[in-house]
Amino acid sequence: MADWTTIPDSSIEPGKPIRSIDGLALRDNPIAAFEGASGAPRLADAALGPAASATTAGRDWVLARTALADVGAVGTYAFLKTASAINADIAAGATRAGSELRYAGVTEDGGIGSPFIGTSSSPAGTWRCMGFIDYRGQSGTLGTTLWLRIA
Repeated sequence: MADWTTIPDSSIEPGKPIRSIDGLALRDNPIAAFEGASGAPRLADAALGPAASATTAGRDWVLARTALADVGAVGTYAFLKTASAINADIAAGATRAGSELRYAGVTEDGGIGSPFIGTSSSPAGTWRCMGFIDYRGQSGTLGTTLWLRIA
């Protein structure tokens, strides 16, 4: 891996020959930046261009890193239910602490009882509602939908 070298403005003198140490840095710095060397600037998302220019290799790179994420990591999704009864709708975009939610699932029980089940396990962090939970004015309402961990 190449090392990043900060070149002071005072080292570059117009009309003078470049010092070899600065020439080496000018050669190595682009490599160091692409390799993510310590101190090197990072490529801004805007520099990547529009989504239409995405490549199969780029997509695969993102998906490979997504697949490595642990359950409940920031940026992952989970099917969660409210830990206690709600008294209002939970709209898409609303956020909740993980302590207010429980991992959930759906089970087929022949129409007896609720098809949504939950565990006593709460996820950590802060979650954004990616679906909708309808209160319907019924006390004791527990809702289940898709959530995205944002912090």
